[in-house]
Parts: sequence; structure tokens; C-alpha cells
Amino acid sequence: MPALTIFRNFTTRPFAGDDLQIICLVLGSYRFLQLICLIPLVIITIVNRFKGNDLRYDGYGRWCPQYELLSSNEFISLSYEDRQLVSRPTTQYLLTGFASFYMIVDVAWMFAVWSAASVGTPTQPKGRDNYLRPLLIFKMFVINLFPIALVIGGIIKTYNNRQDNFGCGQNPDGTNVELLYSPDKTPSFALYSILLVTYALEILVFPMMLTNKIVKFTRDHIIARDRYSTQKRGERLELCLGGCMKCISVLLNNPNLGGKELKNKGELKDFATNLMGFANNDTHLDIVLSDMYIGGKLLARVQAERRLLAIQRLQQTSNQKNTERENRGSDGNNDNNITEAPKDEIEGKKDFRSTLKKGGRRRSVLTLQTNEEGKEYVVVEKDVLSLDNKEDVDILKEVTHYSIYAQYVYWHFRLVAVEHFALGKEETRFLPSIETNWDLIREKFSLTSIGLEESLLVYASFHSGLASTPYAVIVDELKKTIVIAIRGTISMEDWVIDLQYVPAPLDKAGDICGFDGRGSLCHKGVLTRAKWLYNDLKKYRILKQLYAEDSPYKEHNLVVVGHSLGGGCAQVLSLLLRPSFPSLKCYAYEPPGCIFDDDLCNKSKDWITSVVRGDDVVPRLTQPNLESLRDEFFDVTARIKVSKIKAFYDVRAPCPTTHLVSRNKSMLCPKAQIDRDTSFSEKLRVFRNERADKNRESAKLYIAGKIIHLVDTTGDETKYVPYWASPYEFNQVVLSTKMLSDHSVPPLVEILQNLKLDEAHEVIVQENVVENHEEEEENEARVFVCFSNPHGKISAAVLVFCFVAWIMNVWSNQGCKFVRRVTIITRSNGTVEAGVGMGTGMWSYNLKECIHPESCDFDNPGDLQDSDFCQPYPDSLFELDANTIAARAFSILANLTGFIGLGLVLFSTSMKLKKRTCVALIIVLFVSCLFGGLQFLILRGAFCGHLELKGGGDAVDATCSLNASGYGAVAAVVFWFVALVGSGVMLFTY
Repeated sequence: MPALTIFRNFTTRPFAGDDLQIICLVLGSYRFLQLICLIPLVIITIVNRFKGNDLRYDGYGRWCPQYELLSSNEFISLSYEDRQLVSRPTTQYLLTGFASFYMIVDVAWMFAVWSAASVGTPTQPKGRDNYLRPLLIFKMFVINLFPIALVIGGIIKTYNNRQDNFGCGQNPDGTNVELLYSPDKTPSFALYSILLVTYALEILVFPMMLTNKIVKFTRDHIIARDRYSTQKRGERLELCLGGCMKCISVLLNNPNLGGKELKNKGELKDFATNLMGFANNDTHLDIVLSDMYIGGKLLARVQAERRLLAIQRLQQTSNQKNTERENRGSDGNNDNNITEAPKDEIEGKKDFRSTLKKGGRRRSVLTLQTNEEGKEYVVVEKDVLSLDNKEDVDILKEVTHYSIYAQYVYWHFRLVAVEHFALGKEETRFLPSIETNWDLIREKFSLTSIGLEESLLVYASFHSGLASTPYAVIVDELKKTIVIAIRGTISMEDWVIDLQYVPAPLDKAGDICGFDGRGSLCHKGVLTRAKWLYNDLKKYRILKQLYAEDSPYKEHNLVVVGHSLGGGCAQVLSLLLRPSFPSLKCYAYEPPGCIFDDDLCNKSKDWITSVVRGDDVVPRLTQPNLESLRDEFFDVTARIKVSKIKAFYDVRAPCPTTHLVSRNKSMLCPKAQIDRDTSFSEKLRVFRNERADKNRESAKLYIAGKIIHLVDTTGDETKYVPYWASPYEFNQVVLSTKMLSDHSVPPLVEILQNLKLDEAHEVIVQENVVENHEEEEENEARVFVCFSNPHGKISAAVLVFCFVAWIMNVWSNQGCKFVRRVTIITRSNGTVEAGVGMGTGMWSYNLKECIHPESCDFDNPGDLQDSDFCQPYPDSLFELDANTIAARAFSILANLTGFIGLGLVLFSTSMKLKKRTCVALIIVLFVSCLFGGLQFLILRGAFCGHLELKGGGDAVDATCSLNASGYGAVAAVVFWFVALVGSGVMLFTY
């Protein structure tokens, strides 16, 4: 953050200035695909030049039948006329070289942008824009001209070649001359075409950018002048969210997901308004997605660190209490029966979650609770559910027993109704005539098939809408209760109700249902569902029939249960029903955290019990909690003291507890050291002042009733301890890996069924956090600045030697004057004669030409001299030996490794290399020296010894000495070695 303004209104949005590494990665991947095509094309071009396959005779290529040059395998010399007709094409070399140069320049540009984008921190650019702006302008107006030129040049070349039949012309009758083979069907042409397509796609970026600007200008200044008002933005957000949900429901076409009642006519208005207020769209903080990811990950670590330090304080307090109890119980009358855990067992536990561990019985536990702001932990002593307390035992039994109904209302009851109770698959209401024959009800509608032996399904509604919600009414003959089980969130309509979390008054509902609702508030969406449930029960007279005078269930107590959104609906429905059923009980499993206001939450403890598991996020999702999370996120973002890319690498790596403090310290500065003079800090100050004024008017909602919190004491979900929690313990959204999985209802039911009270939960002494005291290498701000020579002048000198070495090595390989030969030919009849002594190279031999064309004897070596043209080795005369093949391979490897070394050295003149990169450079240059020396194996090949010719039985004996190209190869090896020594100096003076 923030987005970089290149000029006027042209910015890098949606990317911030320190997000341009993403563009570099995407562009780098694109360049890699181009490189896959470019490297073979360059190799083919170079090999063809080395072999002489690129020569033209009177403008004709090898694919033309008119091509006469070197048509004979025994051709060794050029006539004067041939000499004038031989030429080499330049267009192909220009395009290939231009493409290679473009690749090098653009890769260098990406390195420069990457390093410049790594300057500063997310909130403190530190001159980052001054580096990036000229680079982006250079890219737009200079580098982007390369693909335009390549596409235009490539199209013109291809068009002209095809118009001219690839240079082969036409027959006298006007038809095209038939080609020996088509150049546009060769691998090189295919690679060339792919490259042109990729360059053309790059050019399309310009019209796309122009179109975007035109559309944006039209939208901002002509169509919707007031589009930036908060109201308009809220309306667009509401339409966007509603439209997305509707599209998802249509595309998935799953009846269980609903979506049919979504009309997008105000259902999400409250959520959109709250979200606009939450983000305070009037104040632009320039937060982008990468900021959210990194800030969120670091915030999770900050929360873990704060929790860890608080647990250490908790342990100290607990140990003090244990010592006091031991002192009081030293006379042998220790009622608490506290024992100390074995030392080896203590040392084996390092997870900070193991705050509740083996020991004796205790009726309370020290736990961590956030303050009302949700930003600090305090140590509070809480009552643990115990076998010694009958009320605890009874409540836990009830909670466990009724949890199965909260689970089965999702799917099981409908399956039973369809498969066993003759409910149609398209029907949404199960309504047996329960007042006719109670014995028949017991016989026909028992839930034995799903394991509920003494339960009867007497009513169920499976319709899911904006107001309606699936629920079931069950008679539990084992507990002598009537259970109303309400389903949680599944459909799109359920999500809409979840998002309607603004407080709604209960005055009118209280007047209708018979309780005092004046001044009380509850979740608006849940209240809508609860009203529908209340009216549906009343409409079909379900409870009236079950509690009629002639009903065998009239003495049964009423119980309302639900999970997630169903739990919230159960809590509000129980409030509406309680005036008519004073003995009613409600058990809510992992309900939303914003159901009732503080006063009503305290009153509801008489009949509501809520169950929360671990770090479940749903009971913690309240508007104040989200506001607190947002503010903490901003604080953490402002505390980041390293570049965003470094922070990204750090948060991606696992962070064990033992390194939590040190890792956070390396990424974040203390709050007191936050720079308050930055643009971000000023905007944040304005933002918080505006939000503070709005938050004073908002009411806080909490989890209703008494709360049982299940704490995972081992970290592996094998053992949980239940204790009585306070609503204030859920004043913070805990960012953890279990925040979503802890909300699942099947594991919750299993945990409750396997829960054992008074099983060891003693706080143990935790080992101190292991700090990493090793001195880390100082991380310098490494910026790519062309030819800044961060290693000193030695890097420039090494660059010169590497460049000269590579040029000389390439030049020595591409010609046919590597060695000079003196030859003697032994004919098959035993005659011995002097040969013409043609020079040879790695890929071809040197053609001869007449010294004096007017009086030239082609059979006399004295009348011939070396020409400027090379002839590929004729396969029909001889076969290449192993030494010559090896020399060829090493020459190619020397060029490739030398090019890599040249690139690294060039990079070192613009940005300081790491030590391991310097080592890699030394290895590359050493290998280049080695391969450059091994290419002299050609001197041990058949061309410099005894060569048997095919067919005629002739043999050639040759004595070789280095020619011009050979001396160039020697010089290249020497220069590689000097560069190797220079790179070693760079390493040792690092």
C-alpha cells in the first residue's frame, strides 16, 4: 500500500507499489513460456549458420530446386561467378537477435522492479515510488515497443516470403515452383509463429488499458456522477452480493442450497450498510488483498504470542495457588488432593495449549479471558463442571442427550420422513394427525431407524426461506420432554439471515408473547426466524395438541435445541415461548455470538445453556469483535518493519511455539515505535475518529444464557475440559487453524458423549520459550540499480572479461577456420598426392576460391585460397568420430554456461549478490573454462589424423595447427579463467 500513481490518474491499482512482485511473477512465467520457444529457435539459427545451411545461391534457399551451390558432396571450391552469387540472409538473424535482446532487457527490468518494490515497508514506502515510477514509464514507452516491432517485422517477413513463394519464384506458366520442402512446416517456423502470437497478446494490453480508461471516465463523469457517495456504494454492494448469491444458487442448482426466495430487494441492506461502515469507505486506507493476507497471518501470530505470554502468567499464578494449598494441606488434610506431575512428563509437554493437565481433582480452573475490548488477556478463575456438583452433572447429561437432535435435524429427520413415513420427496411439511390416536402415533412415527429408540416425530417443516426455517418437533419419551429442534445454516437464505445481525427491539414481540421486551435487543435476522417459528407452531396447533388435556404428553417439559443459526433461533424462540411454558429449557450448540443484549443475556441464564467448542469463530462473530479485529489488523500492519515480500515469505513458513516470540520480533516493531507521521497513520487516525463516533451509538449483543466452553487440553482433540465461561471470553475473534472446524456439529456430539468430568486438568509448568540467539545475517536493502557496482570495480572488470570470452568463444565455434590442415591423399590405387588443405571447424569446412579467377587451376592447391564461406560436412564421404562429436558438444556447453555466467556477472554490476550466488558464479565460470578446454578434442579427431573416405577407398592423412578461430577459443579460455579469478576475489572480499 498504497497504489503507485504513474502519472495523473494512471495508477497500478488494484496492486500496491510493493505488490509489483506479483506482476513480475506473472510476467516472468509468461517470459519463461516464450523462452521455451526462443532457446530452440536461437540454437537452430546458430547451428544452421555454423553448418552453412543458411547460405543462399542467387537468392535461392535450400528448399528451392534452383539451388545449385554445394550440390555436389565433393565440392571444395567456389568459382568467381559462384562467389558473386553466394549470400547470407539477415532478416532472420535480426528478428532472432531482436527477440533475444528484448528478453534480456525485460528480464533485467523485472529484476529492477522486484528489488525496487522490496524497498520500505507496507506503510512506509521510503522512496519506493521514486524507484518504481521511472521503471514503469520506461516499460510502457520503451520496452513495449519491442513486441510491436517484432510482430510487425514478423508479419511483413512472412507475408513477403509467401508472396514470393519463399524466394523460389514461379514457373514460366505463372504457377509457383514446387518446393523441395516447405519452410513454414519446419520446427523453427512453428516456434517463430508461437513467439509472434505471444508478442501479439502483449500488444493487446494497450487497447485493453485504453478501453478501461474510456469506460471508467464515462461511468464516473457521464453515467453516474454520484457513484462515490456512501449510499450509492452501499446499494451497489448490496446488489453485487445478492446477485452473486443468486448466481451461485442457479449455477449449482441444488435444492438444499435454496436461493429461490432471494429477490435482492433489501434483504442485504443492513449488512451492506454495516460493511460500508466497517470499512469506512469515505476514508481510503489503500488496503489491498496482499495486505489483508499478510496482516491477517501476522495478526494470528500476534494473538498466539499474546496468548502464550498470558498462559505463562497463568501458570505462575496457578503455581502460587498450588503452593498455598500445599502449605495449608501439609497437615495431611488436603481436600483438593493436588499432586505434582512427574518431571519427565512436564518436560515432555511444550504445546502452550497444555495449560490444563494431569493432577488431582479441583472444582475450578484458572483460564484466560479477554477484557471488554478484546485486546488483553486476564487470568480468571472459572468453575469446572465436576462430578461433585449435581447440577453440573445434570446439565451436562441434558446437553449431551439433546445434542443429537441438533445434529439430526439437518438431514436425518427428513430422510426418515421420506423413507419410512411416506412423505413425498417434493413435500416440505410432515404433519400427521396427532390428536386422533396417540397409540398409532407411537407405532407409526417412531425414530428407531436412526437410533432414537424412544423418540417420536410428530411434526416437521423442511421449507427453507428468508423467514421460514426447517425444524422438527419430537416427543422424547425417555426424558419425558417435547423437543423443538431447529436446523442451522445450509441454504443461501440462511446466510442472508446470518448477515442480518443488526440489533432489533423486542418491544412488540414482548407485547404479543407476554414478556417485558422494553429496551431489550436481539439479532434482527434470528428474530425474524423465531417469529415465523412461533407463528408456525401456533398455526398448526402443534404445541396446543401436545399439551391438550387428553394428550399423554401434557406433563412433558418443553425443550428447544439448535446448532449454529438454529441455536440462535432456539434461544430467541425460547424467549417467545417462555411466558406460556415457564419450565422451558433451551440448549444452543455453538450459536451466533450476537443474540441478546447484556441485560437479557444475564436474565436468560435461568433457562438457556449454550455450548461453545474451542476456537469456534461463529460465537465470536459480532460487530464489536470484528471492529476490534479490524483495528488490531491495522495496528499489526503499521508495525511491520520489513518489506512485504519478506513478510510474505515469513508468514508462509510454519512457526512453532518455541520460535513464536523471536519470529514476531523480527517482523514487527513495538507499538511505541510505530511511525505516526506516515500517510497511512494520518488516514488511520481520521478513520478511527469517524468510527468512534458511530460506535458510540451501536449496541453490543452477546451469547445468551450460561455458557459451557469445551477446551482442548492436548491440542490433538482427544481430550476436552468443560468449564463455565463468561460472555466476555468471546470478545475476540481467534485466528487459528481450528476456527472453522470447531464449528462442526458431529464432532461436538461425539465430544460431549465421551466427556469425562474430573479427569485430570491441572495446570503444569511450561518450559520457557526458546529464543533463537544466533546472530542472523544482516538483511540489507538490496536494490537493482543498473551498473551501480555494489561489489566495487572488480565486478565491472569481470563483466568485461566474461563478455569478451563469450563473444570470442561464439565466434570461434561458428566458423570453419578452427584448425589449419596440411593433407596428403592416398588414392585407392596407391597414388599419393597433396591435398588442398581445407581448414575445418566444429560444424563445417572452409571452401576454397581462386586467387586469380582469370587463370585458375582448381586442381592446383597453389591457385586456391580460403573463402569466406563454409560447407557442411558431407555425410556421404565419411562419418564423424567420437572426439569430433565430443568437441562439438563441449563447444555448445561452453557457450551456454558462459552465457549463464555472463548474465550473473551482469547482474552483479547492478545488485549485490548473496554469498551462495557468488559461489554459483564461480562454479559456472569454472565449468565454462573446463568445457572451453575440452573442445580442443577436435585436434585428436579424424580430421587431424587418418580419415578413411567412403566408397572409393581413398584415405586422407592430415596434420593440424590452430587457425584464427582456434586462437580465439584459446583466448576465450584465458579470459574465462581471469573472470573466474575475479569472481573469487568478489567472494573473498564480500
